Amino acid sequence: MPDQVETRTGTCPTHGTVEAERRMPRPGFPIFLYAIRRLLAARGPFRCPECGSPVTTAN
Repeated sequence: MPDQVETRTGTCPTHGTVEAERRMPRPGFPIFLYAIRRLLAARGPFRCPECGSPVTTAN
């Protein structure tokens, strides 16, 4: 099953203002493993779709 993609407007150091994205896992079994993967992904940065570098967002 493919991951979900969250998008947010952010500023890339190379490309300026971009629609940054990060991948979030879809629900799966076992649920506690899914919860840990989701928590770790939510703590990760949004990334530039062109170069993959972390972007700054206005939360």
